[in-house]
Amino acid sequence: MTQVAGTVLALVLGLTSPAAASSQDAESKAPVGDWVGTWSASASGTVPNLPTGYADRTIRNLVHTSVGGSAVRVSLTNVLGTVAVRMDAVTVAVADAPDAPDAVAGTMRELTFGGAPSVTIPAGGEVLSDPISLAVPEDADLLVSVYTPVSSGPVTYHQVANQTSYLSPNGDHAADQSGAAFTETITFWPYVSGVDVRGEAEGAVVTLGDSITDGNNSTRNANHRWPDYLADRLVDAPGPTRLGVLNAGISSNRLLNSSFNPNALSRLDRDVLTATGARSVVVLLGINDIGGQPQHREPSEIIAALGQIAAQVRAKGLRVTGGTLLPFGGSSNYTEELEGVRQAVNDFIRHGGAFDAVADFDVALRDPAAPKWLRAEYDSGDHLHPRDAGYRAMAAVVDLDKLDTRPPGHWVGTWQTAMARTTPGADQGMPNHSIRNVVHTSLGGDAARVRLSNALGTMPVLMGRVTLAVATRPDAPDAVAGTMRELTFGGAPSVTIPAGGEVLSDPISLAVPADGDLLVTVYTPAPSGPVTEHPRSYQTSFIATDGDHAADEQGIAFTQPTTAWYYATAVDVRAPSAYGTVVTFGDSITDGDKSTINGNRRWPDALADRLAAKPGRTKLGVVNSGISGNRILDSSTGTGIGGPNAFARLSRDMLTTSGACTVILLEGVNDILNLAHPDPETLKLALRQIAAQAHAQGLRIVVGTITPMKGWSSYTEERENVRQAVNGFIRTSDDFDAVVDFDAVVRDPHDPQRINPSYDSGDHLHPSDAGYQAMAEAIDLGVLR
Repeated sequence: MTQVAGTVLALVLGLTSPAAASSQDAESKAPVGDWVGTWSASASGTVPNLPTGYADRTIRNLVHTSVGGSAVRVSLTNVLGTVAVRMDAVTVAVADAPDAPDAVAGTMRELTFGGAPSVTIPAGGEVLSDPISLAVPEDADLLVSVYTPVSSGPVTYHQVANQTSYLSPNGDHAADQSGAAFTETITFWPYVSGVDVRGEAEGAVVTLGDSITDGNNSTRNANHRWPDYLADRLVDAPGPTRLGVLNAGISSNRLLNSSFNPNALSRLDRDVLTATGARSVVVLLGINDIGGQPQHREPSEIIAALGQIAAQVRAKGLRVTGGTLLPFGGSSNYTEELEGVRQAVNDFIRHGGAFDAVADFDVALRDPAAPKWLRAEYDSGDHLHPRDAGYRAMAAVVDLDKLDTRPPGHWVGTWQTAMARTTPGADQGMPNHSIRNVVHTSLGGDAARVRLSNALGTMPVLMGRVTLAVATRPDAPDAVAGTMRELTFGGAPSVTIPAGGEVLSDPISLAVPADGDLLVTVYTPAPSGPVTEHPRSYQTSFIATDGDHAADEQGIAFTQPTTAWYYATAVDVRAPSAYGTVVTFGDSITDGDKSTINGNRRWPDALADRLAAKPGRTKLGVVNSGISGNRILDSSTGTGIGGPNAFARLSRDMLTTSGACTVILLEGVNDILNLAHPDPETLKLALRQIAAQAHAQGLRIVVGTITPMKGWSSYTEERENVRQAVNGFIRTSDDFDAVVDFDAVVRDPHDPQRINPSYDSGDHLHPSDAGYQAMAEAIDLGVLR
């Protein structure tokens, strides 16, 4: 369907079958329950001078818990890797000491992934282990060991751990209780990104920040970062420890630029909004934007970015605390001009109304006699980072009573698209263009907000004006009179989206019709780098090439039609009677390939129509995260239409959708049709892993069987056998909440390897409008809530 980069290893996501793995002792598996994060680290880069990874070596990461529990599971990451990484053994154990690689006797546990003892993580993706019983102590240390047998490309890591971890020179030592084989020390965490526990804790607090949250200059191996001290406060509070603390700090991190590591907005979904059990977020960011290179001498962009983080956190139903920026007088980058920027940012944090609470770190640590400087007893010596005593003082000013969830406000997704590539031939963006995206709603409401994406861009993009209106019809750029609304972002009429990031508009009052059409128009005044797009919309949108026409009710200026959606990625509505959103996640068949253009005849559209036809108010929105050419395991190269692989886009396109309650997953046919020798066990385990990550976010998951493909150009009997094996697994697995048998619905009863001619669009792979309707009719509406 599209050319892709890289080679998938022979067995991705497992080297033994689930059946073989199922013979392990049942007592080692943990029961189902509520999970919270006890530790995390954010991916900050790849290990320098290590292009082929740790072949035939074992990594023993030492990590510190905040809350304890009776069971554990581990997240592993390859989000910044460029090829798949294979892990033949992964273990977790209680550490005997905070500065040694030895395990407490009897605590070593071998982890599995969908029942398999090994796992391969696609480039850009993460995986979550199966739960396993282990008495995890609070405020203690764990060993997470990973054996990587072969060369695997760049190693995703968290650079500044302030903690000693360990490497073996060769061989699989993951299950060694003794640390004797681990003769090399490192001060970073490779591959491991999170540890969850099942226990009495009610949720987790995520601390989002830079080197000060990362704990720079704190005592190594002592866990004296300010989030550690916050965890200690929660442990010391009367009663069971109610909240875990997760550290999403990255040294040198910024709001606006990805100079050294992914900027905060580009990693918000992955590091914050999908953190297990997250209830609250504490944000401390901006000092590197002020003092680092390039320096930002105008506070407005920093303020806007902080406001945007607060808006997205609150939209997820989480409480957000803003931390004031610490003094940096005497540091190498200090100037009086930059101090003025810091003061303006802190004034916004204290009084701007963006946050639910404020932690005034500035007041707590500044020198009363010289308030532009840190107090001497809190200064590590560089006049920027605190010492241990300063980090303790920071934790002391966080109001524990404000670390709780907030009402999400009855917001649900009514439309969504997944970004797949950058626009060919638009490397400088679309300067002085207005882009009018026509999008189709599933659910109506009395207010709306819009999400814009620069997820695949490499430079910031300025949106000079953004509007939303009801369309007069689905195939024209004209707005219904009186419905044009100018959108704002933190009260401002324009917004700059950092590379890799997304932004969410302020809510506006608008009577949004169900099963109707909206116009999302953006004006991009300046060159901005590659344009993030969804290339196959099966919908005509429009472009004006001569200036700002975003607020035009009449579409006269929009003379250039397009079949792509640019920048616009979601529309949410406030619908008090609705209880959630169904996310349809898949490839071209979910995207609606070969459906009638402007007809909204994709199967997710037909599903939305069925829900709307039920008596009473419509209770569920339906959004479409299909990408034509998408695969589970590989990503497209360059301007290929297939987009990031399923694992690389889960957080953005599935797990953080507004109001998401159920996912319908239909993926795998492109892997089968394009890999030289597709392996069914690989795809089974991949589907299991996607289901595990959806369940970890509290989502129900319905999986569709893969539809017939005989007659397509790359069809072979070998590939057909793989499809049949995967479909047999989908129909019988207990990993999913429900199954919809799309294959049985659309196949030809006389030649079951083919699509029924009455449902075939003509290419023998994609259904016609009638086929998409039949797919939607096959879904049991009762499983969607």
